[in-house]
Amino acid sequence: MRHNLRNIPFFKDLDETVLEAISRRLQREHYHKGAAVFVEDDPGDCMYIIESGQVKIAVERGSQEKIFSYLGPGNFFGEMALLLGERRSATARVVIDADVLVLRKNDFDELLEIHPQIALMMSQELGRRLTRSNQTPVLREEFNIVSVMGTATPMLARHIAQVTGEEVCILDLGGLANITLDEASLRKANVHLLHGDLVHEPEMLAAQLAQLVEKYYWVALAVAPYETPLTLKAMELADVTVQIGEKEPGWVKSLAPRGFWRVDPNDKAIQRLARRITQRLVGLALSSGNARGMAHIGVLQVLEEEGIPIDMMAATSAGAIFGGMYAAGRTVAEMLDFAINVQRKYNFLTGFQFWDFRIPPRAGLIKGNMVLGYLNKWVLNKTFDELNVPLYIIATDLISGEEIVFEKGPVAEAMRASMSVIGILEPAQVAGRFLIDGGSVNPVPTQLLADKGISIILASNVIPSLEDRIHRRELKREGKLPNVVGIVTGAMEIMESEIIKSRMGPVDVLIQPDIARYGTMEYDKVNDLVQRGIEAARAQIPAIRQRLAPNPRKPLQP
Repeated sequence: MRHNLRNIPFFKDLDETVLEAISRRLQREHYHKGAAVFVEDDPGDCMYIIESGQVKIAVERGSQEKIFSYLGPGNFFGEMALLLGERRSATARVVIDADVLVLRKNDFDELLEIHPQIALMMSQELGRRLTRSNQTPVLREEFNIVSVMGTATPMLARHIAQVTGEEVCILDLGGLANITLDEASLRKANVHLLHGDLVHEPEMLAAQLAQLVEKYYWVALAVAPYETPLTLKAMELADVTVQIGEKEPGWVKSLAPRGFWRVDPNDKAIQRLARRITQRLVGLALSSGNARGMAHIGVLQVLEEEGIPIDMMAATSAGAIFGGMYAAGRTVAEMLDFAINVQRKYNFLTGFQFWDFRIPPRAGLIKGNMVLGYLNKWVLNKTFDELNVPLYIIATDLISGEEIVFEKGPVAEAMRASMSVIGILEPAQVAGRFLIDGGSVNPVPTQLLADKGISIILASNVIPSLEDRIHRRELKREGKLPNVVGIVTGAMEIMESEIIKSRMGPVDVLIQPDIARYGTMEYDKVNDLVQRGIEAARAQIPAIRQRLAPNPRKPLQP
């Protein structure tokens, strides 16, 4: 044990007499993954030194967690509360099965009295840690250890290396047994393949993993697609188990203690999986905005042309229309065709096949059944589960005022509810609720994306601020009064612009097309509006690329 202490930077300068005194007082304890070594507010009655494994130091508040550090072999923790005689200020939870050496308070006090140089060295170390903690941001949970089933494991590792700019290790535990791999090509892509020949027993895996995580951080465990002790141990130690390809065996879901994901074996799906593993998923929020919402088409066009991934979407009202079509697989050209035809459809004289008027009007001028059928055609009759991109659509409960989030069922039904402007389109009746325009509660739903775990949030907002409502000033100068539809939609827009000030959540890049000069019902300006969306999105591409750029923790090894 004395030799092991010598390998820990904190102890390396102590003489043999002190090391011998410390080693005699240490006790070894073993903890399995997920176990708490101590929790916040526990008594600070001992400190710990990690022999093997990994420990996470965090403050846990229900489902919320602030991670301060990940500690591997050679690190120690819990000393601050011990020194100050205070309770624990954070929780220490095991990430990889760990062996820790425990030094209890009585032994610690005795050591300080006999060997005061320990106190000096500890104060110096605490000073260094304080400096680092002031410079290091709070970390977030990542899935850096993944057990993978499927022959596409090397492709996943390549994408993780590309996304993060860091080296990735594949530890083959039998999952790549019948595959010929070009290891030189993998190394060129910063992927290192190790064969698990040294892991003869499942119990040896935790110690090897702790070393690999310290060296590479990202580790993919290529496991066999059948039940073996080694496969089960890998699934236990991994942050998540994924299968690339065929339908998962029945036993996997029930035995994967840390969660299970399955993706198709195509390159696009595996790229998205790599972003999900590394917590770099990209989400796009599309605002409400009536006719101005057609600018979203230009935004989507530029993002697609520039190869910007969209892993999730959240949308309201007009944003829900174009977000729904895009997520259903409609092309930008098809959405443009839809928008060009909207002017004819919205005209009460030429769009008689589109409008089912409520005579006399009760809850709205339009019933909305024909609108629902028309939207269903444009989203190819898809449900949310069938979409190419995960999508959330916002509506408002007219009675309670609650925000309603659609994520299941027919997409067209959610779109119809989200666009139900009060007084014009009757509230949509869904599951016993009367639903109206989602812009009433959440015009730009970025917070929803954050709540769903999206790390990089883009937003396309086509709602002008009150200061930018140029078209209103022009109308006033010309003495024109909007029609009843324009009055209702204009009033909604005023309300939405105020809601945005208090409700819009986190945004990494805001795309705000210059569309204030256009009215809420100017559907004949589709080409101008789309062009404004294109210009605004192009202007933000450098900022988006900067946010997507790899940010390695340390330089790659030569």
